[in-house]
Formats: sequence, C-alpha cells, structure tokens
Amino acid sequence: MSGPPPGAATLARQERARAPAHLGALDVVRVLTVGLVIAVHVLAQQPGGVTLSNGAPLIVLHVSREVFFLLTAFVLVYSRRDRAPSSWWAFWRRRYLLIGAPYVVWTAVYYAAGGGPLWPGSRALSGLARDLLTGGARYHLYFLLVTMQLYLVFPLLRRLLTATRGRHGWLLAAAAVYQAGCYTAVQRGSVPGLGDPSAYLPSYLGFVVAGGVAAWHAEALMRRTFERMWWVFAGCALAVAAGVGVFFVRASVLRQPPLVAGAVFQPVVVVESVAVAWAFLACGVAWQRRGAPGRRLVRSASDASFGVYLAHPLLLQGLLAVAAASGLAAVAQRQPGPLVTAAATAVVPLIYLACWVAVAVALRTPLSLPLTGRARRGTRQ
Repeated sequence: MSGPPPGAATLARQERARAPAHLGALDVVRVLTVGLVIAVHVLAQQPGGVTLSNGAPLIVLHVSREVFFLLTAFVLVYSRRDRAPSSWWAFWRRRYLLIGAPYVVWTAVYYAAGGGPLWPGSRALSGLARDLLTGGARYHLYFLLVTMQLYLVFPLLRRLLTATRGRHGWLLAAAAVYQAGCYTAVQRGSVPGLGDPSAYLPSYLGFVVAGGVAAWHAEALMRRTFERMWWVFAGCALAVAAGVGVFFVRASVLRQPPLVAGAVFQPVVVVESVAVAWAFLACGVAWQRRGAPGRRLVRSASDASFGVYLAHPLLLQGLLAVAAASGLAAVAQRQPGPLVTAAATAVVPLIYLACWVAVAVALRTPLSLPLTGRARRGTRQ
C-alpha cells in the first residue's frame, strides 16, 4: 500500500533538493544593483534638486529598476527551468508570503514616516489602504507590486519559454521591440489615462522575457560572457555614453528640464539597462572564475540586499531631515552643483553599509521575515 501524500514541508524539501546549483555571479549582480538603487535615490534628492550635474548620472543610475526586473525574471526561470513546481498553489503561497509580509509592514512604516495618521479611524485606514493598493507609501515600493504581478503570471512565462524552445532568438527580438516601443509611447505621452506606469508589469514585460530567455540559456550565457568580457564592458561604456549624450541633447539643445531629460521611460534607457546588466554579470562571472574571493562577504551582502532595498529610504529620509534642521541643506544649495553631487555620492556607501548592518541584525530576530523577506537565520524554510 502507498503511504499518505507528502505534506507541504516535505514537498518544499523535495523542491529544494531538485533546485539547480546556486549561481554566485548573481550575488555580485544583486549587490551592485542595490548600490545603484541607493545612488539614484540619494542623487535625485540632493539639495538643489535635479540639475545638469546630477541629471547626467541619474539617467545611468535609473537602470537599476530594469536590471532588477531582468534579475528577478532570471532567478525565477532558472530555479524552475527544468521542472515546474509540484503545485503552483504552493509556489504562490510561499512567494507571496516572502514578499507580501514585508510589503505590508514597510508600507505601514513609510505611511507613518510620511505623516500618515496612526490612530484608528476612517482617514488612517483609507490612506493606508490606498498605499497598499498603489505602492504609494514610498517611491520604491512599486517594485514589490510588480514582482507580485510577475509571480502571478510566471506559469504563463514558463510555458511561453517552453513552447518557443529553439526560437528564443525571435522571442528576444520581439521583447526588445516591445520594450523600446513601450518606453517610446510612455515618453511621448501617447497612452492616455495611464499616468505613472511604474507599478504595472506590462511596463517591463520585455525585460522579464529577456531575463527568462537568459536564464534558459544560463550556462552558455555565462561561458560566452567570460569569453567576450571586454567586448561586454566596451558595449556598456558605449551605451552609458549614449545615455548621457541623450540627456545633454534633451536638456541643453531641446531645453527640457533636467528632471524630464533624465526620465526613466525613454528608449535609450532600454539599451543602457541591458548593457549595464550584462556588464554586472561579467563582473560576477569574472569574480567567480577567479575563485570568488570574499565569497562569504558577498553572499552575506546578497542575502541582505532585499532588506537593504526596503530600508534605505527610511535612513535617507532621516539624513535629509537632519541636513535641513542643521542648515547643512541650505549651505549645500549655495555650492556648485558638481560639488554637491560629489558629496551626495560619497554618502551612498555609508547608507549601504548602515542598512546592511541593520538587516544583518534583523535576520537573526523573529522579525526577519516581515522586515527582510527572509526566514530567520538558523531556521528551516
């Protein structure tokens, strides 16, 4: 006689046993991308607003969101490339717990930090509910909403990649055309009534498909990236130069405000994003091929990356408040723009380090899951 069906915990252990090997190169990509995220938020809020001095690097740093969606799709597809989950319901249950709990907690934190009323009442509940639905509690929480949408349609993405096996080149070309067309339409405002498209998966669908295709051919991609590493870096340099060039044309020739000239949704950012993501992957592959020095440190930073992403705007908000109260912000506004940008850039690693330490502590507490999206260290997942 056969025994009873395996329970959820047993199924989870079986799924982990069948999971593909960990790709250390992706740890490097994740750590570098979080650095870009912090940098873009610091420079965008430097005293004096967005000017030519910080607008030029911002058009490069903006690629952090697209690189994250490429990475998220890559990790999802790579982990399920060879075998679908035993139960999609179990897949969704686990994924939505890991991202949903931090989303709710951090939405409440940023709602309160933004001045939302904390006492029970219709005003507090309606404001918090609105932020939960839109990701509006803070400027970075849209990423979690888009990721939830990706989890929902992931079975369809996997089926698409399976059905187009052998024709992934055409699929990749279609994704590139779609993404460039999408960003062009948003830039021109030719999608009436859309508003800010940041929180919607279709805004990044081309990147999601590209990340999935890359994961499907991960081994070949890693090998060719290592063999053509300097071409990858050269291509990235050209793409970054093109992005900065487009910014200065729009700001200086077309006389657009720097904030508009360096906006995220424009076709050149699509090119930059792929180039930067590939260059980050090349860095990770090179690091791994050279014996992965400092492996434990890099893995620790990678494990903390989601928590750092969630927490860093709160620390930045506190620093900006201190700068305003002390008069430092007023002094900075009277300084040359490049000097202020350089000073703001120097703050980025400090914020990164402080959040990393805080997350490392949180990972060892019962609040690890709601604060960092990871189970408490030392417990079984």
